[in-house]
Amino acid sequence: MFSAAQRLPLLEHMYNHAPTGIAIFSRDGKCLYVNPALCLMVGYKQEELLKTRYYHLLYKGDKDRQALRDAYTGWLKATDQVYKAELRLRHQRGTSVWLSLELTIFDDPATGQTYLIAYAMDITEKKDMQQVLSDNEDLYMLITENTPDVISFSTPDGNLQYVSPSVEKLLGYTRQEMLGKKRLEFYHAEDVDYMRVHGIFQETGIMKRRVRHKDGHYLWLEVSYRIIRDEEGQIKRVLSIGRNITERQKSEDNLAKAQRLAMFGSWDWDLVNDVLHFSKEFRSIFGFSVKPVETSIDSFLDAIHPEDKERMIEIITNVILKGIHQETFYRIVLPNGEQKVLRSTWEAEMDERGQPIQIVGMIQDVTEHQKMEQRLRESENRYKSLFQHNPLGICAMNMEGQILSVNPSLEELTGYTRKELLGAGVIAMASSEEQDKIRHHMELAKQGETQTYESEFIHKDGERLFIKVTNIPIFVHEQIVGCYGIVENVTPLKSYIAQIEKLSNEHSLILNAVSEGIVGLSTEGHVRFMNPAAVEMFGVGSENPLSGTRTDMIRHVDEISSHYPDEQPSILQAIRSGASYQAEEAVFWKKDGSSFLVSYRISPLMDNGERKGAVMVFVDMTNEKEIIRAKESAERADKAKSEFLSVMSHELRTPMNGIIGMAGLLADTELDEEQRSYIDIITNSSSALMQILNEILDLSKIEAGKMALLHEPFELEDMMGNVADLFLKQAMEKDIELEWHVDQELPGVLAGDHVRIRQVLVNLVSNAIKFTERGRVNIFAESKAYSSRKKKCLIEFSVTDTGIGIPADRQHLLFQPFSQLHPALNRKYGGTGLGLSICKNLVSLMGGSIGVDSDEARGATFRFQLDLMLPEGEALANISRDEPHESTEC
Repeated sequence: MFSAAQRLPLLEHMYNHAPTGIAIFSRDGKCLYVNPALCLMVGYKQEELLKTRYYHLLYKGDKDRQALRDAYTGWLKATDQVYKAELRLRHQRGTSVWLSLELTIFDDPATGQTYLIAYAMDITEKKDMQQVLSDNEDLYMLITENTPDVISFSTPDGNLQYVSPSVEKLLGYTRQEMLGKKRLEFYHAEDVDYMRVHGIFQETGIMKRRVRHKDGHYLWLEVSYRIIRDEEGQIKRVLSIGRNITERQKSEDNLAKAQRLAMFGSWDWDLVNDVLHFSKEFRSIFGFSVKPVETSIDSFLDAIHPEDKERMIEIITNVILKGIHQETFYRIVLPNGEQKVLRSTWEAEMDERGQPIQIVGMIQDVTEHQKMEQRLRESENRYKSLFQHNPLGICAMNMEGQILSVNPSLEELTGYTRKELLGAGVIAMASSEEQDKIRHHMELAKQGETQTYESEFIHKDGERLFIKVTNIPIFVHEQIVGCYGIVENVTPLKSYIAQIEKLSNEHSLILNAVSEGIVGLSTEGHVRFMNPAAVEMFGVGSENPLSGTRTDMIRHVDEISSHYPDEQPSILQAIRSGASYQAEEAVFWKKDGSSFLVSYRISPLMDNGERKGAVMVFVDMTNEKEIIRAKESAERADKAKSEFLSVMSHELRTPMNGIIGMAGLLADTELDEEQRSYIDIITNSSSALMQILNEILDLSKIEAGKMALLHEPFELEDMMGNVADLFLKQAMEKDIELEWHVDQELPGVLAGDHVRIRQVLVNLVSNAIKFTERGRVNIFAESKAYSSRKKKCLIEFSVTDTGIGIPADRQHLLFQPFSQLHPALNRKYGGTGLGLSICKNLVSLMGGSIGVDSDEARGATFRFQLDLMLPEGEALANISRDEPHESTEC
């Protein structure tokens, strides 16, 4: 047992830490003590509550005041009992707080005072929940009593236990007529059979059913249902809400019918659950290759044409990720191989975060439409091409003769722009004398008559044009609405006719002026005319050369062979067959018996498709033949010269090699200074003469076509280095900088005639050092193009110096044999003038080109380009350029 002294701290601790609010009031309602729990419930501090009377804590409202009075009265009467009450008080922040109170009275015998003690529990959350339930019950009653939808409860086996009053208005039955009956009794027989096969209900869902009205007709209801289970998981009842969708169903049926007729199909994709629904029309368009419900888009993508699939995946991805609305055309391939063209549109539904949650789409089979459009476009293009590109001027006019459309040819013909012609009257362009004629023909066009006539237009610049016009009526629904005008400018034709007439009066002058002999022949071979040149060459005299003559007077022999059988002359056969015939060489005899060599051609004369005879044109080739023979003789002489040079070069090289060899041996012996200078002169002169012989031999080989090329691998850098090393001593003696560089993008090994390439470079570098007194000489090899497919590369070799340069007016002499720019240069620098000619011939022989860029006193750059092969396994290092253009592709 605790003593009084021990109980006091214990009771104080319990008072301060109790979860229940405790307050002690005087009999007149003044708060004397309050524990922390109660302060927390009402939001006031302890010192604030001690200064407050209890009625000041009331929330507001008459009910709260009355509840306080009742509680206070009951409290005072409950002397030995606990009085319970519920009060709503005002929280310090202004909101209400519901407290469940247990009130008792304590009489202190020591002081004779009476205290009111209150124990409080916070029941605000309970009160709020009760209010919500009360509100929901009211709302439920409001909905069930007034909604047009039918709300019902049924047992698991389908017996109706509750039906909302709206059923009477919707179906005509009273609630009493439906309660206790099974749902299936009111469904359409087909729906009943379906439900018996597939089951009546799942856990939750939506279904469409036909429900019978009391008068016998059926209504379409959309039924949302949910199975309610008890604590043991057994089905307790089924909640259903049915909505009348009869009109909507009619619209959907009409829409489906319209979709079938218009070849439309619809689909939707639930992105949250990844479920796709395809309408029957959609599946029909796809040849039923997709199911009504799919859990993957794969079957849809599998039907898309392979060439369109990647684009469609990208479009669908954009819709899913970004919600982009899209319309596109794509092709599908049906299981039977048939292809269709579809137009597809869709729209993404977004959630509150802007993320797509569903895609709703529509497709239309536009295959036939596309084919029709293609045919229409082709027809339009043919018409536009015929209209726009027709060389004749074309315009379309209305019934009043105003121009509605024009083609470019009419703009060019009249000089007026399209803007100036549109809306103008065609008569305004006609000359004043021709306007009545054009009006007359326009009237005939209005009557449906097509006409062609000639008239005159006035060009914009005032020139008078002769034209031929064709008017063609335009029919629309068998009514004439205008006409086409096709205008041809016949001014040049008129001019040609005038010229022909003029020429016909002057034909004798033309025939007399030509040096060729011209003979006109009938189909039987009679000579109709001869021009003076023919008369002179045949020697028939100018008195009457045509009297009684036939082709047998033109005696001839073909030198090579006759095109026709031997028994008939070639000329007569050509005339009678109406064919063209040509002889490059034949012999004609003159009247006096002498002969002359000719080349002749016979051509038929046609008049409107009818053969009227033939014309023979011949040329006396006697002198020309002599010239040809002289040319052939000169060519033979030139060939003999080349062969002579080749033979002589070989013959001279043998003793020259002996001289050079013996001079070299003599130089190795002990000689005094004068003797050594003689030996140097012999050696240098022999080397110079040997170079001349080599150049003459190379030139003769090239001219004779006997220069053979090698094709073998070589290292480009080694070749370039050897060429530079060859002239390094000579360059150092003249204090000239000699540098060489190979493009790093070039392969190390190439295939070609490196001997001839080296020979060209040696010639060019030798010339560069020879004609450079100071400065530098640079040798470069650069890549210009590359073909990995053909294993070729185009390389440009260049030699640049800072020498005397070449005047522009003398550069055309550079690559000619034995050519020197100036005699003074030849005396100073020496040379035969064959080096550059040989270079050009060697480069051409290797399929390349060579050229020069130079200014006088500013040096020169000689460059040549060659196509060189790459051996197997070689390629350009670090290549970064595209395939070369085909015109210069390696």
